[in-house]
Amino acid sequence: MLIAFVALSAAITYNATFLQKGPHPAPMAIDATNSHNRPVKSAREEPKFTKTLPKHTRTPVSVPRTKTIMAVQRKLVEIGYEPGPVDGVQGYVTRAAIMAYQDDKGLAITGEATDRLLKNMILGASLGDAGENGSASLPEETKDLIRAVQLTLAKLGYDPGPPDGLWGASTRKAIESFERAKKLTVKGRISGRFIKHLMQANGGSFSKIKSS
Repeated sequence: MLIAFVALSAAITYNATFLQKGPHPAPMAIDATNSHNRPVKSAREEPKFTKTLPKHTRTPVSVPRTKTIMAVQRKLVEIGYEPGPVDGVQGYVTRAAIMAYQDDKGLAITGEATDRLLKNMILGASLGDAGENGSASLPEETKDLIRAVQLTLAKLGYDPGPPDGLWGASTRKAIESFERAKKLTVKGRISGRFIKHLMQANGGSFSKIKSS
């Protein structure tokens, strides 16, 4: 009996050592004392999955329009040009404040909040030559503002010239006359503060804007 048991044990050992192909199977039992001490893969060993971004976000792009307007509005507030609320909306008051800044700095008057204007406000970068002839290429929205100012001034008894939506000497003189009559600092330019006083004098609004 003992001889048979020894022979059987020897056969099992031989089979496990020399006849089994591949690595020896792992033991079925798990050592409970080491179950909480298993090595954990470091973050570096984990596969890296890089999210593919849309093509237009892979490189820096220009600041969205509303953010540009907000940045210009904040800067105008900071330097005292009264653009109205900092809301990213380029309404008449913001446009007028930009025009005042451009006029004071000797820049072509456009009334537009742009990245280029913002750069000028922050860094003092040149935007080109100024002059009243710059009104020939005014944006339509700025022409509408000037036209509204001209119509309102004319209604109040001042003479800004024809309501053509162009910035010129006649409109400037009419604004100066209005400012003197209202005991305001005479600037002779469209500004956020001027727009507020003009609307107040006209019952809280502009005269109706007529397209040219």
